[in-house]
Amino acid sequence: MLKLGIVVQRYGREVVGGAETLARDVAERLNAAGSDVTVFTTTARDYITWENQFQPGESLLKGVVIKRFPVQQQRDIETFNVYSQHFFSLPAAERDEMDWITRQGPYCPQLIAALDREQKNFDLFLFFTYLYFPTIAGMKVITKPLCLFPTAHDELPIYLRLMGDVFHRPEILFFLTGAEMELVKRLFNPGRRLELVRTGLDLKNNVDEGLFRRKYLQFAPYILYAGRIERGKGLEMVFDAYREIKQKRLIDLVLIGKKWMDIPADEGIKYLGYVSDEEKLAAFKGALLSVQPSPLESLSITTLESFSQQTPVLVNRQSPVLCEHIDLSGGGFTFDSVAEFADHFYRLHDKRKTRNEMGLNGYRYVRAYYSWPIVIDKIKLALTGLLPGLKG
Repeated sequence: MLKLGIVVQRYGREVVGGAETLARDVAERLNAAGSDVTVFTTTARDYITWENQFQPGESLLKGVVIKRFPVQQQRDIETFNVYSQHFFSLPAAERDEMDWITRQGPYCPQLIAALDREQKNFDLFLFFTYLYFPTIAGMKVITKPLCLFPTAHDELPIYLRLMGDVFHRPEILFFLTGAEMELVKRLFNPGRRLELVRTGLDLKNNVDEGLFRRKYLQFAPYILYAGRIERGKGLEMVFDAYREIKQKRLIDLVLIGKKWMDIPADEGIKYLGYVSDEEKLAAFKGALLSVQPSPLESLSITTLESFSQQTPVLVNRQSPVLCEHIDLSGGGFTFDSVAEFADHFYRLHDKRKTRNEMGLNGYRYVRAYYSWPIVIDKIKLALTGLLPGLKG
C-alpha cells in the first residue's frame, strides 16, 4: 500500500479555493482507491488573514487523516499589499525573498518540523500550489520522492529566484492544463517528468435549475459569475459591459461567492453571497451564460462547472488557460473589451441555436477530459512508477 503525505496550506470541507479543493478531491479519491493518505496542513480557514480557526491536532475526514498545525503569523492584507508593492519594485538582487514568502504565509514552522520528523513513515509526498510557505519550506526538508501540483499562472511571484528550486526539486510536476505546463517549461525548463493530468469533475445530470430560481426569486434571464469577488478578477469590465447590455436587453447579473470588493448598486446586479454546491450547479444550469473575467487562472473550476451544465462561458482572452478551454471545447467566446463582451452576449442571447450548440460542446469537453476515474488512474500510475513494487 502506498503511504502518501499531502501538503497544502488549507484543507477541509469548509475551505473554498481551487488548489485546496483539488487537494481534497485527490486525497479522498486516492485514499478510496487504496492508498494510505495523510494531509499536513494548517489550522487556517481564510487565506486573507490565515486566522487560526480549525483545532490543531489530528482528525479524520472521509477516511483521510488530517494533521493541522497553527499559523504563527497572521496577515493584515492591506499592510502586506503595501509591503509587496515595495518589494516587487526593488531590483531582484536586493529582495529578501524568504521574508516575502514568510509574510505572505501561512507561516507555520510546526508543520515543517512535523514533515521533517515524520517523513520516514511515508513513501512519497504530494504538494499543492507552488506559491505558499508550506510548499517552499516543506520541500527543503523532504528527502523522500515528492511531486507537485503547481497550479501556476503568470504572476509576479513565479519570477522570484527561489522558485527555480521549487520547480526543479519535484520528481514529477502535475499540470491541470496544457497552458500551465507550457508556462512552466518556458520559465524553468525543469528537466523533470511533466504530466498533464487535468482534474476531475463530478458530472451531475438532472440538475433542477428551478431550485436556484425559486429560492432566490430569480425570474429574469441572468448572466452568472461564481467565484471570489475581488479586485484582480476582471469584474470591473463585466460591470461596465452589463450597464451597456442592460439598456438593450432584459437581463440580470448574478454574483455568488465571497465578497472582497464593493459591488455597484446598479439595478439588476444581484449579489447572493455563498450558496450550496447544489444551488451553484442549479444556478449554472439556469444561466443564459456564465462569465470568467479573470486574467490569471491556473484551471477555473467554475468554467468547467458551467460546461457541465451545458451553459456557455465568456472568458478573458488575457488568460491562456481560459483560452485553452474555449479553443478545445468550442463552449464559449473570449473577450478583451466591453464592446466585445457585449457583442458576444447579444449573439448568445439572440440566437438560441448558437447558445445550445456551445453549451453542448462544453459538456462534451468536460466529459471527455475531466472524468475523475481517468484522472486518478493517471496520478496513481505516475506515483507508483516512482516506487517500483508498490501498488497505489
